[in-house]
Amino acid sequence: MTRIGRGRSEGLPVPPTRRIFRAAVLAAAALAVLASCAGAPSTKDIPAVRTIDFTLFEGTWYEIARIPVPIARDWVGTTDTYIPKGDGTWRVLYEGYKGGFEGKKGVMKQDLKRVDPEIAGEMSARPFPFTWLPYRLVYWNEADRTMLVTSGTTDYLWLMAKDPVPAPGVYETLVEEARRRGFDVSRLERVPQRRP
Repeated sequence: MTRIGRGRSEGLPVPPTRRIFRAAVLAAAALAVLASCAGAPSTKDIPAVRTIDFTLFEGTWYEIARIPVPIARDWVGTTDTYIPKGDGTWRVLYEGYKGGFEGKKGVMKQDLKRVDPEIAGEMSARPFPFTWLPYRLVYWNEADRTMLVTSGTTDYLWLMAKDPVPAPGVYETLVEEARRRGFDVSRLERVPQRRP
């Protein structure tokens, strides 16, 4: 008979109650995301970027600002790291520190794929099992190494840069580009960042 204690020792299975709890948490998060998508304006009329330099896209991007989302409401130093999987898709690591740079590091993993071979920025992400959601790059600037990422509604917006502390004026440019695309930029919150 296998004993299951409080900790996870090598070779011991994850207790069934813990597996059920994890599945319930993921299901609740997925339902919350889908429910929030139902009431906000769609982004379908905002054109996605047609061409992207994927060698620049891959690697780590810093979240400069965002419309707050429950899963990372108090995270700082937040990054997206795009890791190519060799089949034209990516594994994305969304990481940040809870409550401050001295806080516990949080990690969320998701898969990312292109859904339109003619429009590079039209993608789909799977943050939860069996759940693919729109993942859309609606602004791309190779010179500044910045981009705007959204999902299926205007409730979701991330201002991303390759540099954790962009040059003066870059943030303002991103905000203006978001405003031009119909996002409520008054909802944006800056994300504290620091150089590695």
